[in-house]
Amino acid sequence: MAPYVPDAGDIVWLEFSPQAGHEQVGRRPAVVLSPASYNRFGLMLCCPMTTRRKGYPFEVAIADEKESIVLADQVKSLDWKIRKAQLRSKVSETELSEIRAMAAALIGAP
Repeated sequence: MAPYVPDAGDIVWLEFSPQAGHEQVGRRPAVVLSPASYNRFGLMLCCPMTTRRKGYPFEVAIADEKESIVLADQVKSLDWKIRKAQLRSKVSETELSEIRAMAAALIGAP
């Protein structure tokens, strides 16, 4: 069986430490934004998740085991092997599109 490579839409457990400032810290889930074709080289783009809604404009609520919020304004490029990525579940195509749209709006993409 081939080793796991994260793919767009996967929810993975990651180790976010070390962190700085307002960044998420510790072992927590994240939504993968980049496709496996990119991720197979060792890096991936992702957004951390939380269960605490704060009302920030770039929060995206998703259907998960419990109410979960994707922090679309905290896009990260991480080495998923070093961060010990483990598959947890997946978001829907609609949810992934919404997360990507929020991230794109943040950087002024059309």
